[in-house]
Amino acid sequence: MSSLEPISITFCISDNYAQHLAVAATSILLHTPGRAFRFHVLAKALSEDTRRRFAEMEARWEGRCRFVEHLIDPTRIERLPLNISFITHETYYRFLLAEILPEEHKTLYLDVDILAQDDLSPLWETDVAGFLFAAVPDDERKAQGNLQRLGLKPTSCYVNAGVLLFNLDEIRAFGFGEKCFAVAERLGDKLFLGDQDAINVVAEGRIKRLPKRWNCFKPSWLPKGEHVAIRHFLTYLAKPWCNIWKNKTWPLYLKYLLKSPYRDRTGAFLLGHLKGFFWFRYTMKGYERTFVCGLLIRKRRVGK
Repeated sequence: MSSLEPISITFCISDNYAQHLAVAATSILLHTPGRAFRFHVLAKALSEDTRRRFAEMEARWEGRCRFVEHLIDPTRIERLPLNISFITHETYYRFLLAEILPEEHKTLYLDVDILAQDDLSPLWETDVAGFLFAAVPDDERKAQGNLQRLGLKPTSCYVNAGVLLFNLDEIRAFGFGEKCFAVAERLGDKLFLGDQDAINVVAEGRIKRLPKRWNCFKPSWLPKGEHVAIRHFLTYLAKPWCNIWKNKTWPLYLKYLLKSPYRDRTGAFLLGHLKGFFWFRYTMKGYERTFVCGLLIRKRRVGK
């Protein structure tokens, strides 16, 4: 075992996403040999089943893996806006990292809809001195619109907040969390992408850019010769647990599910995808769509 300090990883979840966290953590452990990890789990509550499975994982990866539970008072977050259906209040928990992890100098925040595909040591060792965090710029096609919507400079960097290497010393000194809360409340309805918008506003000019491989939405977008280090299943239809017939990401997720403490759920996972091939319904952007055997048979407007 390496004598290096454990790598600090932070996830913000509701308990029903614990399986996806464990699968992501399994992929991290498999791709970063020789390093120990301290997985900080920020949640409103965790079930005894979740705790048991995390303990099983600690035993399986003895000496390399420890889960640290941090229970969050939901009343601290509930006043913040939720403007799109798939964003929940848990996403705002990262505003609290500086106070929740007072003894740590940095932490790597990760969304749970990711899978590691390479060693994370080089990312962890990235020099973030003088920056609030390091992150990957968001899709260039959307960046300018987001910058304009939020009143940021056209030359600023708008990043995706699914992978953030936080400089905790710097964000404490800067009052980052308090400023994010204030911006989120001030922007209100303009805060379309929740905490991601607030984080970009507060951190403008103090973000270190990372290569796309560290937060890769589509492997085909990478420069020639680069390979994926962290795969991020950004959209709803791309998530491995989305059972739509054309989903192609589930086999990669299955690979790590089988090696995780949730491997007993493999049958249900596969059955869900089998059913999804024959029938699937989802609602997005005001429309409900129903597919049968891959064919769109119904599309209707819902809501307002």
